[in-house]
Amino acid sequence: MNSHSLAERINSDVNASVTYKTDLAQYSTPEFWKEAGGFGDCEDYALLKRALLKEQGFDAEKIHLATCWINVKADNTGHCVLIVETDKGQFILDNNLKDPVPLNFQTVDYRYIWNIIERGGKWYEFSVS
Repeated sequence: MNSHSLAERINSDVNASVTYKTDLAQYSTPEFWKEAGGFGDCEDYALLKRALLKEQGFDAEKIHLATCWINVKADNTGHCVLIVETDKGQFILDNNLKDPVPLNFQTVDYRYIWNIIERGGKWYEFSVS
């Protein structure tokens, strides 16, 4: 299976198996980053997708968490997505989107804030604004 097909399958499986639930409702705190179990919010979906991609042999350096604002023109809602480099290019894996979309997909209204990557077991944040 090529890397794009694998990313597409994992995105679909996770989106179908996890029910959205805020950290406040689950953990009584506004933010708690943890791989989604049966429930999770946007970063929990992204962390689970990342773990499953790594289990399937994806290079951790080709998988990036990204925080962003969505609905930029409306209400600037905070969001987290996974960006994955595949054999067909870079794609966004998002719990709000059925299918992966190219990173430069023009109809997705995201304004990226941070790119979060892991190198050698340490996490690094890079501002992209």
